[in-house]
Amino acid sequence: MSLRGFSMKKMYAGILAAILIVIIVAAAWFAFFYKPATPIQNKIGIILGTGGLGDKSFNDIAYAGATRAKEELGTDFDWAEPEAISEYEGFQTNFAKTGEYALIVCIGFDQADALNITAQAYPNQNFAIVDMVVDLPNVASLTFKANEGSFLTGVVAGMFTQTNKLGFVGGMDIPLIRDFYVGYKAGVEWANPSATVLDPVFVGGWGDPTRGKELTVSLFGLGADGVFAAAGKSGLGALEAAHENGKMGFGVDSCQDYLYDEIIASATKRVDVAVYEMIQDAIEGKFVGGEIYSGGLAEKWTGCSRLPNEESFWEETFDFTYTALPENVVTKLTDANAAIVAGTITVPSGYT
Repeated sequence: MSLRGFSMKKMYAGILAAILIVIIVAAAWFAFFYKPATPIQNKIGIILGTGGLGDKSFNDIAYAGATRAKEELGTDFDWAEPEAISEYEGFQTNFAKTGEYALIVCIGFDQADALNITAQAYPNQNFAIVDMVVDLPNVASLTFKANEGSFLTGVVAGMFTQTNKLGFVGGMDIPLIRDFYVGYKAGVEWANPSATVLDPVFVGGWGDPTRGKELTVSLFGLGADGVFAAAGKSGLGALEAAHENGKMGFGVDSCQDYLYDEIIASATKRVDVAVYEMIQDAIEGKFVGGEIYSGGLAEKWTGCSRLPNEESFWEETFDFTYTALPENVVTKLTDANAAIVAGTITVPSGYT
């Protein structure tokens, strides 16, 4: 080997060593000083129940919770409006497989079967379901004591009825809707022992206001002078019938009192509050799956639109002004609310 060849190899080795030192120093500096930001998911998926937006009830109030989270917490959200139960699993899967969502919220008890499949297929995705329990570690189940808010609505109905007969229209004959009925009936009879609620009638679905209207008219024919509708979009037909026949109507889930003068009160199920609180937990890293969250009057997850502490909220939300209730009705209503919260009134449940 010539001296020149030895010298060139020595030079190349020195250059490589220098490059290596630079790489090592740069890597050490990068590791020490660079702190990568923790990825934060602030995107939410909402899968509404069949019937979709515009029901002025269950879906609309759930959507309002997501909207509030967007405004107050800076979250973004996508939503889907399935037209049939068979579409739930597809929408759930399409959302979950993207990996983009901090939480996917499934609105409605009838999403449970699909969610049992989807949540197991995507164990790292967080889900919440409204009105049903899905016992999986990545699912939070949000349930409501609808019977309590319905009791208060029954109190108002019992105080106003002139015929001492009242009606109830449900979407489907299931424990969830029976819970509204038995609470309502108990409230009517507590406030007015002379009054009764006729046997409930059921539409058979959530998106048929025409059938809801027909059933309501039949109840008026039996002497009822008011009807409580817990039927999603089908219930809008019941409330329209009350308006057209000059009878009392009682709304559900969201305040529906602004729709017609004949709508006296609504049993409020604050799905918006529950959805908002669950979204907040998810984006703050506090989400706990596998838990059942249940709320009633004490937790302010259910209520009655005519409670003094609710009226101003609904007036502002829907830009209308209530006609004041008679003082004796307000007293009866607030007494019932306090007694339920204190546990001195136990409201019957449709689940037993």
